Amino acid sequence: MEENKKIEKNFELEEEQTRIPDALFELAMANSFDAFMITTAQKGFPIVFINKAFTQITGYRLQDCMYRSPAFLQGPKTDRAVLERLSDNICKGEQFHGEAINYRKDGTEFIMEWRVLPFATGSGKITHYFAIQRDVTVLRNLQNVQVINKTL
Repeated sequence: MEENKKIEKNFELEEEQTRIPDALFELAMANSFDAFMITTAQKGFPIVFINKAFTQITGYRLQDCMYRSPAFLQGPKTDRAVLERLSDNICKGEQFHGEAINYRKDGTEFIMEWRVLPFATGSGKITHYFAIQRDVTVLRNLQNVQVINKTL
C-alpha cells in the first residue's frame, strides 16, 4: 500500500495534462483495430460516423453509409432474436452486447461482435449511439473446429 502511494506521487500532473485533446481521440478512433460507428438516436438510427476499421471490415466507406440505417448490413442469416434484444436494450436506454451475421459490401457474410452504448446529454436525453464492432468470423470458425475435433 505504501508503495502505491509513492507511485501516485510520481504522477503529479498539471490540469491541462489531464484533459485529453479531441485530436487524440480522433487519432485513436482512426487507428483502432475495432470498427466504430456513431448513429443518431433518430428513427432508423442514421449513421453519422465510421472509422477506417469499419471500412476495412465491411468494404463500406463513409459516403456509402452516411445517413443510412445500420440495418443495411443485415441479411437473411442475421439472427432476428439478437436484433430484437438490441431493440429492447435501446428502448430501455441500456447497453447492448451481441453477435450476429452481417454482410460486407461484396455480399460475403461475417460474424460481427458488437457493443452499442447510448450517449446522453446532461439532461439525460439520448442523442446518439456509439457502436464498437469486431469481425470474429475466424475466431468462431476455429472454436467450431476445436469442438468438432473434441467429439472425434
